[in-house]
Amino acid sequence: MEYKAEIKPEPILKVDKIDLFLVNPYSEIDCEFIQVKNKLTSEPIINLKVESEFIPLFKQCEVVNEMILIGYGNRFCIFDMNERERKNLLFFNGYFSYFEVDNEDIFIASDSSLINIGLDGEEKWEADNLGIDGVVLSKITKTEIFGKGEWDPPNGWHPFILDRMTGKEKNKC
Repeated sequence: MEYKAEIKPEPILKVDKIDLFLVNPYSEIDCEFIQVKNKLTSEPIINLKVESEFIPLFKQCEVVNEMILIGYGNRFCIFDMNERERKNLLFFNGYFSYFEVDNEDIFIASDSSLINIGLDGEEKWEADNLGIDGVVLSKITKTEIFGKGEWDPPNGWHPFILDRMTGKEKNKC
């Protein structure tokens, strides 16, 4: 079965509703719902409530296998649809930017770092201080990750190359 996921600004009243980030039970500072539907029938399968203390600059949601990957505000989460439970929850000091999936690896960019976790939710490594206002990946190979970090906004981008297995900077660009 294939799935599609949508982030909706309004409440969805049917199916399971799960408070995913649990900011607090009365808070809806910035709240949205993620609805996962069957791609063929468009039938709703699950709803997840997401909220953040910060207005999200970026938000992203994808379904990979049976896992829902969600970046929102200052958080990233993996939710297992089969077990109906959260597998991982990351908090950023700054903001969530975006994520890319490559095989079994998820590369999560924030305002200043890049984190690599597996689809099982296990954190592999974190590369800090890649920028101060954004990290962007340009290419992921079997051995290296190419990207750039914003150090002097606007347009003060500096390239980097990381070892894919360790997240360590390979050489200063």
